[in-house]
Amino acid sequence: SACLVGSEMCIRDRVWEIACDTSRYPEWVENTLRVIHTDGPTRPGATMEELTRIAGPWKSVTRWRVTEFDPPRRQVQQGEGVSTAKNMAVIIELSPAGQDTNFTLTVRYTPRFGPVGALIDRAVRGFITRSQQRSARAFAALVARENSSS
Repeated sequence: SACLVGSEMCIRDRVWEIACDTSRYPEWVENTLRVIHTDGPTRPGATMEELTRIAGPWKSVTRWRVTEFDPPRRQVQQGEGVSTAKNMAVIIELSPAGQDTNFTLTVRYTPRFGPVGALIDRAVRGFITRSQQRSARAFAALVARENSSS
């Protein structure tokens, strides 16, 4: 299985609120091209469907359900819809860091299709890892903009 992480420091105000606003994911989650459906802010059992860039031009509709919700520290969304991956999860974790908050965005999945899936995974893993890191930076920038405008 794979575990890909992006982490960034954020100003504490509004971090959890923004992390839970699924309608805003295209603003900071690099591979979320469009939210197709959302039940609103994340909460236990809430669902979301999005158009996701998997790698390069390859796109998929992915569906997510919140399976763990521990405000304002952690949420886990289980996903499906990527043909080459199973057991997909996105984990958002916040932890105090002085006056700021450490924001960690983790994607976990298991490649499908045995050795062929492992080859595909190796081909896209660097792309996904860099995307997670850019998404974490974009989230921190969004939080900073929101805090400066309020």
